[in-house]
Amino acid sequence: MFPLPEGEDGAWIASARRLPNFVCDAVFRIEPSFYVGPANGMTALEWETANVRLPPLNLPRQFADRVTTSELLGQEGTLADHYRRLITIADAHAKTASLTPFPYFRTQPAIIVNDEVVTEFSWNDDMHETSTILEIFADSSGGAPRLLHWDVDQGWQIMIVATESETCFIEWDGEGPPPPTGGYAVESAALTVQARAALDRLRTNHDRLVQEFGQDYWTYRPPPSPVRPVNRWRSFLGRLLSASRSYR
Repeated sequence: MFPLPEGEDGAWIASARRLPNFVCDAVFRIEPSFYVGPANGMTALEWETANVRLPPLNLPRQFADRVTTSELLGQEGTLADHYRRLITIADAHAKTASLTPFPYFRTQPAIIVNDEVVTEFSWNDDMHETSTILEIFADSSGGAPRLLHWDVDQGWQIMIVATESETCFIEWDGEGPPPPTGGYAVESAALTVQARAALDRLRTNHDRLVQEFGQDYWTYRPPPSPVRPVNRWRSFLGRLLSASRSYR
């Protein structure tokens, strides 16, 4: 076994769910409303009531709360209209400080199997972070078995490793090593091809959207530091969104 973080025995790799048919892509998350309530000390009730609903996005897609780069290619103008409505609401309610990647301009990597997005990437929000994961996936085939990526952010962790022929990944919420089950494994060669294509599409989507607005809402400036300070508002809202934004 190649070196892993201290206390990690790699048991989850052997038990990882093999995914023979998968799609590697990136997604732009779609929020159905814009929050106009208090910036600090908000409650779950305020989050549910202090929102301005947005018209449904008129763009055919597999999942209601996100659009993949392949679905978006050539349709960036339709998504731009959605973002313009967000910006108009933010201007009207003096909430332009909320126009950041999280939660309204989020991009995330995604591994999709049939009608399920099996990855969360809960703390990946912007173009820099999303591109980094796709680059890791794109470089995962070939070479010796190795640890490709390990990220810890406010109790959420993700680990990506390469074996002889597979790329394995697991996400978990908690301290300590990963649980023995809950991981996934895909063929590295296929992942590399798909990730490179997804990265190209993502960059095209992003470039076209930036041209629409003349500024980049999808990237933190500067990119977040590797170790970010604890943000309990961000943590609370992230978990709330994760629980409430499901495909219907």
